[in-house]
Amino acid sequence: MRNYFLLLMMSCMNLSAVVLEKFPVDSLPEEFSSYQITERLNYTGKELYDYINGGAELYISYGLVSMTGCKYTGENLPQITVEIYEMTSPANAYGVYTQSRDKEEQDYGQGSQSFSDFILFWKDCYFVIVNTQEVVPESEKAIKYLAGVIDKSIPKKGNIPAIINCLPKENLVPAGFLYFHHYIWLNAYYFIADYNILNIDEKTDAVSAKYGESDARSYLLLIEYPDETKTEKAYKQLQAKYAPELKSDEPFLQLEDKTWFSVWKKGKKLGAIFNGVSREKTEQLYKTTIINF
Repeated sequence: MRNYFLLLMMSCMNLSAVVLEKFPVDSLPEEFSSYQITERLNYTGKELYDYINGGAELYISYGLVSMTGCKYTGENLPQITVEIYEMTSPANAYGVYTQSRDKEEQDYGQGSQSFSDFILFWKDCYFVIVNTQEVVPESEKAIKYLAGVIDKSIPKKGNIPAIINCLPKENLVPAGFLYFHHYIWLNAYYFIADYNILNIDEKTDAVSAKYGESDARSYLLLIEYPDETKTEKAYKQLQAKYAPELKSDEPFLQLEDKTWFSVWKKGKKLGAIFNGVSREKTEQLYKTTIINF
């Protein structure tokens, strides 16, 4: 009997811990300065289509769990909107961030970008946007305050996907890469195919990156599959489409449009270079990539 009551007490304690667990949205103040919450936001999955006109696919493709937040208003002050997107993993939150930022800053979370009218950042499983309809001194100060509150309310940090470390730093366009594992983003930088030619899914990690100046730009694609069989299949499919005559011991080929192409595999990883401006530059990018591959 004594053991029964002990187990019952432990169960209640665990239940209380679940009930009392705080989420970032719970940290937001009901009111501060001259602002107060006038609307709360709570959306999941496809409900976002009603809230975000045309932008929901981005979050859903990265495993959206929910979007919570609120809107603040104040007398004679522009509206402020807070959106906190919870993804299924830190890698997915990081992926959304790479799709959204134009430069890399570290003012909030694990990576951020700030303007006078909006702030975005990622941390752990969360991607956060705080914006104001109009920039006035009060609203600019308010969005910085709210971003800081949310940042502090997220105690853990997530790991950046390991495949990002395979990107050579030399000639990489600043903030010029995106992480994904849904094939709809395969053509985000450079058109490769109008179908899932590389069998990308939620079990694959992929990164697409831009190298060189805008008038002489090459594109590097790196993918890691769950096993070598899938890597081999993807390699053969890409090779068949772009360069059937390409040899494994000579992974560089000039295409009909005079650009250079390369594709290779190593273990569970696959790499490809598109739009190479010359053999020399394509080979250089290949060699600097293969070091960490």
